[in-house]
Amino acid sequence: MSLLQWTHDLNTGIDWIDAQHQQIVYYINDLHDARQSRETGKIGEVMENLIQYTATHFSEEEKMMERAGYPLTEVHKGVHKRFVEKVSHMNARHKVGVDTSEELLNLLESWLFSHIRVNDNGYVSSVKGAGADQR
Repeated sequence: MSLLQWTHDLNTGIDWIDAQHQQIVYYINDLHDARQSRETGKIGEVMENLIQYTATHFSEEEKMMERAGYPLTEVHKGVHKRFVEKVSHMNARHKVGVDTSEELLNLLESWLFSHIRVNDNGYVSSVKGAGADQR
C-alpha cells in the first residue's frame, strides 16, 4: 500500500521535473513497503537508490535554475544541500545497524510535497520565461 499519492497540484508544468519528482515518490513508497515487510536488505537498497536519484535530480534542477538566471538559485541549492546532509546522515546510521527508515519516511513525507509546492513552484515562471525548462 502506497504511503504517498501524486496529485495534480504537485505538477510544475515542466515535464521532466515532474517525472523525476514522481520517481522520488515511487522510491519513497518502495521504502515504505520494504519497511512494512521488514526487509532490512531491501530497506538499505532503496535508501541508496533514493539518495542517489535525489542527488541527481537536485543537480539537474540546479543546472536548469542557473541556465534561467533564477535569482534564488543559491538559496534553493542551500535547501537541497541541507536535505542531502540530513538524509546522508540517516543512511550512515542505517549502515551501522540503526533502523532509520521510519525517521527517513517521516522526513520525506513532510518535506517533499512542501518543497515542490513552495520552493520548486517558485522557479517555474523564471525557468519557463528564460526557455530553460528543456533538458
